[in-house]
Amino acid sequence: MESIKVGISRCLLGDKVRYDGQHKLDHFLRDQVGRHVTWVPVCPEVECGLPIPREAMRLVGDPENPRLLTRKTGR
Repeated sequence: MESIKVGISRCLLGDKVRYDGQHKLDHFLRDQVGRHVTWVPVCPEVECGLPIPREAMRLVGDPENPRLLTRKTGR
């Protein structure tokens, strides 16, 4: 039987792709859930060309038209 494909952030599988160059490995997801699914690891930030490490960012404002700001400079 083919397992279900599930999208997951690469950092949760241990890849050092976060803004700070680290990971957020989740052992339960990787070791327990991973036995029952096929992970499709993605990191949109890296895939669109953002560097590692990079300045932390957040979305602010109108949910229909959000603005992306960096935490340090506010730009």
